Amino acid sequence: MEQIFVLAFLGINSWKDIRKREVSLLATGIFAVIGIINALWHGTIFWEWIGAVGFGTALIALSVVSKGAVGMGDGLVLAALGTVLTFGELLGVFMMGLLCCGVWGIILLILPRTGRKTEIPFVPFLLLGYIGGLIY
Repeated sequence: MEQIFVLAFLGINSWKDIRKREVSLLATGIFAVIGIINALWHGTIFWEWIGAVGFGTALIALSVVSKGAVGMGDGLVLAALGTVLTFGELLGVFMMGLLCCGVWGIILLILPRTGRKTEIPFVPFLLLGYIGGLIY
């Protein structure tokens, strides 16, 4: 059941990220609250949770430092995911997302009418990374 919620959350935010270059704060907030309640219910709030949520929070800080070069919404989505995934799972999703995003970036560099400044939504690649983790 948890996987369905994560897929729905990432699917909603992927669609919004592709269409509007933003994530749904409402969906992210609801997902994070449900994740916190779930973690409290299962007693995994502290050790498993701190590293995973901290990773997303570090990405939010990177967004502030880079003046928006890294999207703050991506950090918010990762922090929310950290409420339901372990640090290792979150890191795996992030790394697979980075790999897929890098491949897509190379393809965009080859295509005409795109260049180095082309913005790439990252949440869809997090969705691909999560699906890859489920398959693997």
